[in-house]
Amino acid sequence: MMYLRACLTLAAGAVFCAPALAFDNGYRLEIEGGGVWQSRNEARSPARATDTAPQGDLFSLKDLQGSGPEPYVRLSAGYTWNDKHQVHALYAPLTITGTGTSPDPISFQGATFGANAPIDAKYRFDSYRIGYRYKLYDDSLWQVWLGAVIKLRDANIALSQGAVSANRANTGPVPLLSLYARRDFGERWSFIVDAEGLAAPQGRALDAAFKIRHQFNERIGVSAGYRMLEGGADNKKVFTFAWLHYATVSLDFKF
Repeated sequence: MMYLRACLTLAAGAVFCAPALAFDNGYRLEIEGGGVWQSRNEARSPARATDTAPQGDLFSLKDLQGSGPEPYVRLSAGYTWNDKHQVHALYAPLTITGTGTSPDPISFQGATFGANAPIDAKYRFDSYRIGYRYKLYDDSLWQVWLGAVIKLRDANIALSQGAVSANRANTGPVPLLSLYARRDFGERWSFIVDAEGLAAPQGRALDAAFKIRHQFNERIGVSAGYRMLEGGADNKKVFTFAWLHYATVSLDFKF
């Protein structure tokens, strides 16, 4: 009986303390998809009046398009070496379209869209990122990585109503801080926080995911959880802020 109890104790320790495999040395590919909802998506362009153009009207893309959900997909890849260093890249396209009406006229990019008539609205926010992480902490339960990312934002807001159309593109690089933290709670289960973001007087950006991951074997894992994307810009040319919510499922492969 004492031998049996000892075996059960060791087995329980293996289940609840053994690390779930992730970020081992080598290449890793992850495909993520699901649905995305809008709780806020506001824009104004031009954001300030100039000598040549009046200030635009603040309007809600969410009110024109609806809250969702809309399908999405993201693809990420990384390479880890010496158990402490990792480079990673992300391709995250996002396009939301919809048609709605506004109770008031909308002045946008010098064009005026009439009230109480259908307006076609398109919101595109494609993100390309490349970054580096360093493993700060690792024990039998916790693993924490910290790093930095350069993000290339390729965004566009477009409205059209009959023969009237206008769009505002917003493209440029953005530096972000990167945090990855994982807490193992079983031989093959873990809770993950994966976040990248930064704030400045001109705007802010936060992309954070909270996921439960299961490791099938040494090469394949699956995750499910919640992701949020929040932020925007406020300058003379454009005011735009969005808060998006994702129901996410992903599959990762190690090579």
